[in-house]
Amino acid sequence: MSETTAAARLRLAELGRADDRDIRPAEAALLVAGLGRPHKPVAAYLSYLAELSAEIRAAIGDGGDVERLAGALMEVFGRRHRYRGDDRDDEDVSNTNLMDVIDRRRGVADAVGLVALDAARGAGLAAEGLAFPVRFLLRLEDDCGRRAILDPCAGSAALDPPAMRALLKAGLGLEAELEPAHYAAMGNRDMVVRLQTDTKLRLLRCGRVDLALAVVEATLLLAPGETALWREAGLMHMRLDDHPGAVAALEQFVARTTNAQARARTLALLAEIKGHLT
Repeated sequence: MSETTAAARLRLAELGRADDRDIRPAEAALLVAGLGRPHKPVAAYLSYLAELSAEIRAAIGDGGDVERLAGALMEVFGRRHRYRGDDRDDEDVSNTNLMDVIDRRRGVADAVGLVALDAARGAGLAAEGLAFPVRFLLRLEDDCGRRAILDPCAGSAALDPPAMRALLKAGLGLEAELEPAHYAAMGNRDMVVRLQTDTKLRLLRCGRVDLALAVVEATLLLAPGETALWREAGLMHMRLDDHPGAVAALEQFVARTTNAQARARTLALLAEIKGHLT
């Protein structure tokens, strides 16, 4: 393991112990993206994000209502820097790697959204990512409490409820309807976990269990409370014939889960694995 990779893992573990409000989602996602990429320092991408925020601050000028704030974000993020969504290939991991997304200015909605969120917050805007299930949506709020919901993957276009409903139905089917939960703000940690879950699924579709496991273990550094991921990591270790690794992860799951049936099944599995080790 290189010094750069070791430092990234240590920083992720530090963020894993931090309060959610103290986590910068873009930094965490860049740390995961950069694991094993010592030639791509995270600091360079954070510097770019600072420049992007400075451009947005300049475009805002003296501030104004939420429409002006949204317009400034759309101008810089969507028009000048030309960020766009790209989900045509659900096996393309570069679309979920935040370093690649910044390099190419395109990627999946969760990745593009994290860039927009970070740039907006860095510019001093009150910005949140919504718990909308099929696409990353960004909500801005001005000093008077007026709000606007933007789609960073569509040039940061503003969305009204009918447009959100159309997105929801396109992603989940005609029976889907908007719910109050879809307007809730996502936690900083949750946004990163959602992006890395997409990465994991893409790798599994390609049969790369080893790389998917690396993503899961990096995610657990940031979010050790994601109990189900410990069991998933254990099962991946088993598929890779790494029985000691499986035992370590499954024991973490048993210690953390509140699901009695899942604990019982996992304890039986642990007994079977340990039987093979003796």
